[in-house]
Amino acid sequence: MSKIEDSLTFILISVCLVFFTYTAMQNNAERIQEVLDDELAAKRDLYDSTVVARSLDITVKHDKNPTTNTIAVLLSASSSYDNEKDTMGYSWKQIDGQEVEFKEGSEKSVVNFNATEGNYSFELTITDSYGISCIDTHWVNVAPEPNSCPVVIIKGEIGKEKKKVVKKEKKKRRRR
Repeated sequence: MSKIEDSLTFILISVCLVFFTYTAMQNNAERIQEVLDDELAAKRDLYDSTVVARSLDITVKHDKNPTTNTIAVLLSASSSYDNEKDTMGYSWKQIDGQEVEFKEGSEKSVVNFNATEGNYSFELTITDSYGISCIDTHWVNVAPEPNSCPVVIIKGEIGKEKKKVVKKEKKKRRRR
């Protein structure tokens, strides 16, 4: 091969490598964009399902103690977000049901309290640092502690009589 052919071969190989590298990078970029789009869609699905799930139905757990009738309830808005990533403030307010006391206060993204049987409604106001607020209502329905009637089992047998048990006393023998 002549020097010109060697140079052309080198240039051709270099161009092919650049082309294949560019194509591979473009395919990777498309795959990365697909993954990002899927993650964004999953976040939107999570947000949509969270917004739709505005009611919580729970039952007081049977704890074998008839004097207890409460269940610990936790409501969380910690998955909420601001599109502009502004700082957010939270304010929970009970609007219906037997009054409950928030254990950690009502100005957090997560509140918890003890509830007895009944229906409760809570209003959550989220305000961003620009003063824009969104209000959502959440319902909690607490069913009573389940307790069923004891199961009665009666057995009977025909033709059998209860036998008397006779105890024989052991006589003590004295040694002389």
